[in-house]
Amino acid sequence: MRTKQSKWKQAISYRRVSTEEQGRHGIGLDGQKAAIDTYAQLDRLRISGSFHDVGTGRGENNLLDRPGLMMALEVAKATGRPIIASGLDRISRHAQTLDQIVKEYQVTIISANDGEIRNAVLLASKAAQAERQGDLISERTKHALAVKKAQGISLGNRRNLAEAQRLGVLRKQEVAEQKVREIASILKALSDEKSARELVAILNERGIRTSRNLPWTVSGLRRPLRSAKKLVRRESQQAESPAYDQNPVFGSF
Repeated sequence: MRTKQSKWKQAISYRRVSTEEQGRHGIGLDGQKAAIDTYAQLDRLRISGSFHDVGTGRGENNLLDRPGLMMALEVAKATGRPIIASGLDRISRHAQTLDQIVKEYQVTIISANDGEIRNAVLLASKAAQAERQGDLISERTKHALAVKKAQGISLGNRRNLAEAQRLGVLRKQEVAEQKVREIASILKALSDEKSARELVAILNERGIRTSRNLPWTVSGLRRPLRSAKKLVRRESQQAESPAYDQNPVFGSF
């Protein structure tokens, strides 16, 4: 006699990008959706509602400026459904804010990268790492701007257009790093290893574009895929390392 298949449970999706440009062009949002959908499919979760914000995940009061997350939290609290994000840092990069969310709203947070985070110590560790990564991004951007200012460069001056373009390299690097994280999220969610050609098909079928907003090709995927695999291995090693468990920010430098 056949056993009855387990019923799919319902969950809420949440995505966040940091800038208006990302929000308009879908940079980051598509990759996050792909990671969430893949995880939900494998864990038999049906997405019953989706929310997103365009804004920072840093700072003590960042919840007040994120209506999408506030609505997701209210729905999750009222229905008892978990919230799925591609990574814990999409919910917040501020450790105290994450702790506040779990305690005050009593909701379950699921990361497509790490699964459901039940352990309070692990949650604190992941939150601290996300906060440190946010600090590093901010410090790197401020440093680049300070260097340009010290050199007397005015970005509004057409004669300094070349210097302004060089400053834009930093932004391009951040977008490229985000694409690597998106590919890494999909690699983690897949049940078996795929060839580069199969991954290209998956990315293009789901509407995920390159950092230049173009369809993926095997040759174009080669370098970011290599970086994504390294990222997956590194995160796996960090998660298994006793030193990482004891030190929340270990490996984030």
